[in-house]
Amino acid sequence: MIRVLAAHGRRRLLWTSLALTAVLAALPLADRIAVAAAEARLAGRIADRQKALAGTPQVSIDAFPFLLSAAEGTFPRVAVRADAVTAEGQPVQASVELRGVTGKAGAYTAATADARFTVPFGSFGSLGSFGDGPGEGASLSADAEGRLRIDREVLGLPLTVVAELRLTGRTITPVPVAASFAGRPVDPAGPRVAGAFAGRERTVPELPAGLTPTGISVGDAGVTLHARAEGVRLA
Repeated sequence: MIRVLAAHGRRRLLWTSLALTAVLAALPLADRIAVAAAEARLAGRIADRQKALAGTPQVSIDAFPFLLSAAEGTFPRVAVRADAVTAEGQPVQASVELRGVTGKAGAYTAATADARFTVPFGSFGSLGSFGDGPGEGASLSADAEGRLRIDREVLGLPLTVVAELRLTGRTITPVPVAASFAGRPVDPAGPRVAGAFAGRERTVPELPAGLTPTGISVGDAGVTLHARAEGVRLA
């Protein structure tokens, strides 16, 4: 009798262990399914609020275990990537990192938002006329120091101008800092080069979610505007 009871006890313990193992194994899968659903839901809400977006953004919620964060209504980090179009029809790649995201009654807010908006070089193709047209045919790129490099031909000879992009408030100003013509150095502050950049400022349009421009940089993908906001309402 004692042996029978012991055998039953061992079988019960075995089945209990197997059941617990199955539950624990299923938790990560359930957690991933839940986070995927939340990412899709938040992406849809952002797309509904931001009409300039081209398609649905990609949302990544950094929270594990997600179900615990969801129960608490807080997420340490949410990343959003999206393609957009400016009012002038220029393509923009947007990347936003949200910190301290909280959700309550179906509404989401973030303590801070750091954003990057990258515009391809083609949007700056009108820089520098140099006396023979509005800058058509110029090739723009980033130099080794993260400045804007402009290469083109003038009277059949190569001209290269390097300009710094400076942000003042909402105004981006290209300032030539180096130049060469036919392989020989040219004074970037001279009237011919400096005059070609006169009036070439760009005004940053109103940014979504109360973002304020904080800086500008030049890289392989184009010109990137950096912006920041606090207390952002997402959806």
